[in-house]
Amino acid sequence: MKEFSSEYANVRWIEENKVVFLEWKKAAYLDNYRQPTSFALQLLQDHPDSNLVIDARNGFEDDKRDVEWGFQYLLPEMSKTSCRCICFIMNQINAIEAEMDMWTLEFGKYFGVTRAETFEQAIYSLQHYIFTDVKYVIKAGKREEFIGRLLEEQIVERSRQEPGNIKYEISVPVDSSNEVCITELWVNEAEQKRHGQTKQYARLTELKKQYVESIEICNYQVSRC
Repeated sequence: MKEFSSEYANVRWIEENKVVFLEWKKAAYLDNYRQPTSFALQLLQDHPDSNLVIDARNGFEDDKRDVEWGFQYLLPEMSKTSCRCICFIMNQINAIEAEMDMWTLEFGKYFGVTRAETFEQAIYSLQHYIFTDVKYVIKAGKREEFIGRLLEEQIVERSRQEPGNIKYEISVPVDSSNEVCITELWVNEAEQKRHGQTKQYARLTELKKQYVESIEICNYQVSRC
């Protein structure tokens, strides 16, 4: 079956955009909630490298049992697919803002998350990312210690869990003994800037004062093929 449709939701894969599109029509609970979301999961499994767009403009209500099911089963299973990003379509003023903030944070543990006001905006946001390439020159003999501090203080892990982050990786050049590279991929420029206001970024700034001699940063806007 290529499409799921009920009075509560419509779910389908849109080939030209490489997205699974889940459109909520009205509040849904239990089976009426889980059937369309489970179908969305199946479509992500069936169509590798597809992202997910959730249209929440008509709202949906979260039953506590559905939230637990979503957190404990649905999202971990979705994270096993090749989906990288989720986009929520929402009205500018939305009565379910608090619920969406909760889901955004939870989705952000596994995916890059962004928001839009229309389907067209959603597709654009999923096809244009911000790539950041950072090269640190570390003080002599301090490279391993610096990397250890980044991992020990969970700066890498916490950055990856930010809703706007898609990728945050550390690497070391094979032809250098004192350089560390961090490659970052963000859903958009706003989320990249928000990263600069986080506690983990503030802590990274302190570590840079202690370990880093110089920094080279390059930002690029990249299109998803």
